[in-house]
Amino acid sequence: MKIEEFFQVRNGLKSLRDISNPNYERGMLFSILLQKRIDNVKRRYHLYASRLPEIAHHWEWKKEIPKWVRLPPVMRIKLLMRSLGMTNREISRAFSDPDSSEMSEMIWSAIYSDFIYSPVAVRNQFARGRVGEKMIRNCLEKSSIEFKDEGQLRPARKTPDFYIEDGIEINGRNIKWIESKALFGDIRLHRVYSKKQYNQYLELYGDGMIVYWMGFIDELTSHALIRDHTSFIDPAKEFLLRMRVHLADKMAEKVAEKLDGIVFEWKAEDEPRSREYLREVLRLFDSINGNVVVCGWDPNLRKILKKMGFQVVIEK
Repeated sequence: MKIEEFFQVRNGLKSLRDISNPNYERGMLFSILLQKRIDNVKRRYHLYASRLPEIAHHWEWKKEIPKWVRLPPVMRIKLLMRSLGMTNREISRAFSDPDSSEMSEMIWSAIYSDFIYSPVAVRNQFARGRVGEKMIRNCLEKSSIEFKDEGQLRPARKTPDFYIEDGIEINGRNIKWIESKALFGDIRLHRVYSKKQYNQYLELYGDGMIVYWMGFIDELTSHALIRDHTSFIDPAKEFLLRMRVHLADKMAEKVAEKLDGIVFEWKAEDEPRSREYLREVLRLFDSINGNVVVCGWDPNLRKILKKMGFQVVIEK
């Protein structure tokens, strides 16, 4: 994607409603919107943090967070808690057990609606990263290429996702390492990761390859090779690119076989605003390593998945 097109796309993304666009993959738009929101938080947070007394006063007066605090739901609540003198441990406890807090209604709403900073959103990001790494692992194993993963390289301080001691030839280059990013590679993000990771990998291990699964700006510069999802053939790409979660009952096994995915047996019977229900939602995301079909689901799960940016497909 050319940089001019990127900024045009980025500027047009205001909310999750905007990630349904037939001209672009849903996962790519989600990634760009996610990074845009994170950039906005980094730019604004210190301004709000300097006005904590005002936030506390407004809460004591109206029992609401000021409308001028324009942050994602979880960050808004945490900022309010800070303004009221709560410690980091107390804030963490409130989100671990929302019913113990006088702000329980707000906390529960944020947990299931904040697609950036909520516990559900964090597990979703871990799941997306895991799927990307698994596809690269599958590709290497199918090609009988010996490699070491990040865990096997430790305790080394700087470790790529995959290290190939003998190297593999790609475009006439001897690639010794691969780093997977389930993100869109924009200029700012690429610059940050180059400084934190890629440059060190190049120095320690030699030539390498970065995979930005959601695509990247054409004008990126790097001594490493940069690729996107088009370099890989794997059914699991549907989870990353199209952000689809399938809900089924009787047909679950058949659908999962078609997608080369897994069946997740939904077991929660409690109300969504309960620790047991939340644990089941987190268990779902922790189980994901590709396409997933949820069996025994309920309507509340469907709503939560949509609020996390997913396209929910009900199989009948």
